[in-house]
Amino acid sequence: MTPSAIRATVRDYIRAHRIFAPGPVLAAVSGGADSTALLLILADLAEELGLVIHVAHFDHRTRPKQSAEDADFVAKLANRVGAPIRVGRADKPTKTEDAARIARYGFLRRAAAEIGAAAIATGHTRDDQAETVLLHLARGSGLAGLAAMRPVREAIARPLLAIGREDTLAVCRAARIRPRSDPTNRSLRFARNRVRLKVIPELAKINPRVSEAVARLADAAAQIQTDDDLATRQELAEARQGDAIRITDLESSVRIRALALAWRDATGRVLGARHRDALDELTSTEEGSRSLDLPGGRAIREYGVVRIVGDRPATKSDPPTRIELGREIMWNGWRLALGSAMPPNGAREAPVPKSLLRKLVVRGRVAGDRTTNSPRKKLQDLFTDAKIPASQRSHWPVIASEDAVWWVPGLTEPPKATGGTRLAVAAPAHFGNELWTTRVRQVASKADSVGARPRKGPSN
Repeated sequence: MTPSAIRATVRDYIRAHRIFAPGPVLAAVSGGADSTALLLILADLAEELGLVIHVAHFDHRTRPKQSAEDADFVAKLANRVGAPIRVGRADKPTKTEDAARIARYGFLRRAAAEIGAAAIATGHTRDDQAETVLLHLARGSGLAGLAAMRPVREAIARPLLAIGREDTLAVCRAARIRPRSDPTNRSLRFARNRVRLKVIPELAKINPRVSEAVARLADAAAQIQTDDDLATRQELAEARQGDAIRITDLESSVRIRALALAWRDATGRVLGARHRDALDELTSTEEGSRSLDLPGGRAIREYGVVRIVGDRPATKSDPPTRIELGREIMWNGWRLALGSAMPPNGAREAPVPKSLLRKLVVRGRVAGDRTTNSPRKKLQDLFTDAKIPASQRSHWPVIASEDAVWWVPGLTEPPKATGGTRLAVAAPAHFGNELWTTRVRQVASKADSVGARPRKGPSN
């Protein structure tokens, strides 16, 4: 494809998947061909899509001299496109892929919060998607592993999944830019590199367009996974008892799927086949107590219930944030947009009266909070009745005006209002709250009468 055709392909992909809403976007740029092309393409599309591009670069401290040169390259590139840049640095050299990823994304999320960006754009391409799928297959992953990377998940946006690595190189050549090269990308010490350098070239002898074929498989698996998740989450919601899951309430045919979902929600990790089997064995009996350590956390069985405790450190709730007209904001991973022409996928919407347009804030629950609608009810009781795990309650958004609770998305109906300005709220995929996919539909018929409505599409 020509550079203009590549840009058009990315633009159409962004629109089709509603990857960005107008406003600040943080582009993660390492200096390699993919992230360099990402920045160049987004800079070209920024005015058309209403985006304000910021750049972030992270130094893992694994190559002292080259790292300084990488940072200098990215700074010059950011200056070329007129984008402000933020540079982060690891506290100490990272030794594993997992440690490097955790440090990098931690920096990116902090940087995004500082500039008010609802999305972090990465340079993952169709080839990265193929590598990820093949890695998951090799490790025994199920359908979730086949689905691999999504266009948007947990505020991570991947607008280049529609193009390949040869396309990003073409964009760099057309701009007369020589991207940086990381020698570790050629090391066979890393599993992903072995897939890229050894496995895919062999498969390409069978089908030269193997990356496209595998990426199409990922798209199909993602749709099936979304449908399966919705059905399984309904079963999981009914089996929830606070932070515990009642094994007896789950049919054997759906038990392991439900527990694997709960594991992903609590730990952020997708279990492979071997670990799913171990979890299945742990929960196949209700007698006695036993625990099991798996990647990302621990499952604890106590007679008829199971608790999953993730290794991820507990995070504080974001502070109260004012909801501004025309600007999308991120709060604890939830995306909120007031009066946006492109609300987030999977959003729940409610009309906002004129008198409140400049008064609404999103915050966590506060002791003594009560719903506005009659009959008034304590939020504490609302969360308990809805079986929201205690660990998630402080991260659930409460839309308030001054000290009064106006709306708790997914749990209450908004007060009656007329007017065309709507507030859209979308849950983060990692939150894993079954209520967003089940209970929200239970109140939909009532909500229609007061103007709240669901927006089609999976949550981001």
